[in-house]
Amino acid sequence: MNKIQNTEYLTQILEQAVAKALPNKTGSVADYIPELRNVDPEILSASIALSDGTTIARGDHLDFNFTLQSVSKLVLLIGLMEEFGSDTVFSWINAEPSGLPFAAIGDLDRYGPVPSNPLINAGAICLSGRIPGKTEQQLAWVKKWINTLFAADLEFSQQVYESEFDSADRNRSLAYLMKSTGVLKGDVEEILKPYFSLCSYTATIKQVAYLPMLLANGGIAPDGKRIISEITSNQVVSIMATCGLYNESGMHLVQTGLPAKSGISGVIIAVGVGRGGIAAFSPRVNSKGTSLRGHIVINELAQQLDWHFAAPRE
Repeated sequence: MNKIQNTEYLTQILEQAVAKALPNKTGSVADYIPELRNVDPEILSASIALSDGTTIARGDHLDFNFTLQSVSKLVLLIGLMEEFGSDTVFSWINAEPSGLPFAAIGDLDRYGPVPSNPLINAGAICLSGRIPGKTEQQLAWVKKWINTLFAADLEFSQQVYESEFDSADRNRSLAYLMKSTGVLKGDVEEILKPYFSLCSYTATIKQVAYLPMLLANGGIAPDGKRIISEITSNQVVSIMATCGLYNESGMHLVQTGLPAKSGISGVIIAVGVGRGGIAAFSPRVNSKGTSLRGHIVINELAQQLDWHFAAPRE
């Protein structure tokens, strides 16, 4: 059996990666969202999910439910691409790296009036305005796609949702700027509701690893059922590679070779194309919104498992 598919070997490597990251005490929790500042900064957990459904996890608090935050931007992108097609979606949004922080207003000045890509805040807010239906239908749409892409009925945190809504001055600024240029149409407060609801779904580390596994397998679930079209999966992974970690996406890809997406709660997911998915969670983040311990875990796994996308496969 290939050692990459050997559960015992994977478990050993995952334990080593978690142990290597554990001593790191740098960074801080995202305290600008009140609910996130209450999370224990010492939590560290990670999971690997293979395309055959094998999933392992190591670390502490493996049953802890953390919020998806910006990882959920992938759900919005995938759902709209599946329902409207990539040509239509990319007539609404660009797909270029911004080279700027995730909530940068300057991005709209640089590329404007359309946001540079769907994984920055302005881009996701732009796409939130394209979810079909009225607000209640949009919220139901979000829940449907969340549960589909994580293969679970994920819990929704009303407390986080309200906390997001009450501390969203910058996101409101982005939305109103896009409305002033005609990119957004309709009531800004209503458009922001599905956007904040996406961020407020919670999951365990094993549940989160399902989505990158699905993308690593070209959109096909372990039981062989196609969940995402191949073209959507390929294009989403490509955008993750160039834009998923904002203004540190390039160096991350150079070091790990794993397209990834971060969330300010401290979660990172990474795609080992044709191999499997990785999820890591630890709440201390750097100035770019990336979990520092999570970064260490994913980098170590990429090196030890030889999952860099440019590495020849056996």
